[in-house]
Amino acid sequence: MGYILWILAAYLAVIGVVTSSGAADSMRGHLIIGVQVLIFIAVAPFVARWLAEVDGLSGKAVGAFLIGQSVSATAGLAQAAGVTTLGFKAVNGRASGLASHPNILGLLAGVAVVIFLYLLFKTERRNLPLLTGLVLNIGALFASGSVSALIACGVGVILFMLAARISLRVPLLLAIVATAALWLMDQLDRAGLIRSPARRFAQVTGQTSDKSTLDIRQNTYAYAWEGIRADPIFGRGLDSASGATYDHITLTHNLLLRTWFQGGLGLGLAAMLIVAAIASVIVLAVVRRRDAATVGVLAVLIGFSMTSAALQQGYFWLLLLGAWGLLSQPVGDSRHRLLGGERRLRATTYGRRM
Repeated sequence: MGYILWILAAYLAVIGVVTSSGAADSMRGHLIIGVQVLIFIAVAPFVARWLAEVDGLSGKAVGAFLIGQSVSATAGLAQAAGVTTLGFKAVNGRASGLASHPNILGLLAGVAVVIFLYLLFKTERRNLPLLTGLVLNIGALFASGSVSALIACGVGVILFMLAARISLRVPLLLAIVATAALWLMDQLDRAGLIRSPARRFAQVTGQTSDKSTLDIRQNTYAYAWEGIRADPIFGRGLDSASGATYDHITLTHNLLLRTWFQGGLGLGLAAMLIVAAIASVIVLAVVRRRDAATVGVLAVLIGFSMTSAALQQGYFWLLLLGAWGLLSQPVGDSRHRLLGGERRLRATTYGRRM
């Protein structure tokens, strides 16, 4: 089923890239993004699945990601405290770590949080490096000021816990810790050191004098939808100039709307097919108690893509396809899966110990 899904999505994507080319403002820009999208959809899924079968490679890749992201998270926390790291500093109270943008730091931190939680439950003991990595990335998630990443991470953690059948004591403990962290950040905000999630949420929803990012996103959605209604078949072109919305700069911050608006019905259907397939995988994983951490990661990524311009972003597709390649994929001993949850990660026992 997986191979059929990606082959069909690839054919639809080719149709979308071709049919939307006639309206593109920049044919060169259209082709660059079009080729990127086709590689992500038509080639990368099969490469990811093949790489997942290489013994030991998945574990090394996940380990490298966690180490690199934890370093970036540390840089983000330093920036939130007013320190410039490798030329990057917090802007408007939002840290970007080493990720070049606060939203990217927030997304990557959210993915890392899910994986660190899985590894902590799997080891069944209080592992200091894992706990440190978890704390660093939770801090970076808050320091990024990305409300979209925070919500997506919350959804991913909940789905991970449901698929793993984790004891209720664990989410209750996490809720207590999160409440304490929010209180601490509020105190730091009052001291003028960082921007708390509460203040960031108020800004996003237009409750402050700052520009509301929620309004900005809604404006891009409305503009894209009007464009779709005017031309639902061929699309505007995939280059940035063609995709600019109400202010002639901002792209549509929603994967489904952007693909349909810019790539026409073909690319829009390809994106819908991929998102629907991932949603069905998540539902089945929760029901069957399997692939807990993998579907948690997928939920974070798909949730974030509904409020971001992730169409041609390599960090988004690399993580998405990497997680997809690991679905029910044995690594070494077939009784163990790198990101699986079939054995409930023995989390109920862990919960009783806590």
